[in-house]
Amino acid sequence: MEHSTRKMITFRRINLGEGLLYKEVRLASLRDSPEAFSSTLVDAMLRSDDSWHAQADQSARGSDRATFLATDERPVGLAALYRDERFEHTTELIQMWVSPEQRSRGLSRKLLSFAVNWAQANGYRTIRAEVMPDNLRALRFYERYGFVRSGEVSKHTEAGVILMLDVEQAGALFYESS
Repeated sequence: MEHSTRKMITFRRINLGEGLLYKEVRLASLRDSPEAFSSTLVDAMLRSDDSWHAQADQSARGSDRATFLATDERPVGLAALYRDERFEHTTELIQMWVSPEQRSRGLSRKLLSFAVNWAQANGYRTIRAEVMPDNLRALRFYERYGFVRSGEVSKHTEAGVILMLDVEQAGALFYESS
């Protein structure tokens, strides 16, 4: 009889008081994939613990932002959304990352499903994501799950690809009871 050594992965919204947990996963994402984010590892490392706690607490409640975690004994993935005030009924997927050892196991899809369900429950019609054009894996992932290229120019870099997801149409694809 075979025994699996894989740990159970849990998915959830970040809780109040989990600033240091958020810091841990965010620093891991910036170490692993610095080219995928507009933030830098150095800037993130210079932030105070109080600022990490404040951001986690804001992401734990309300409808302006949310952060979802994938954890085993430690964080192995995250998806974070933030209301984009420039566009009505739009939230921006500002962070999406899964640790290298957990990739190709469905964690990204599950994190994205949490993001879509949260967006739908909070009245958002569109999820916007920005991806660097050389990040083909991310582009394929988002397009496979219904994101379409908008053709607009990135607010962070002139090279970023802006993708949009219609939350209503995506709801059936991502519906999962939690």
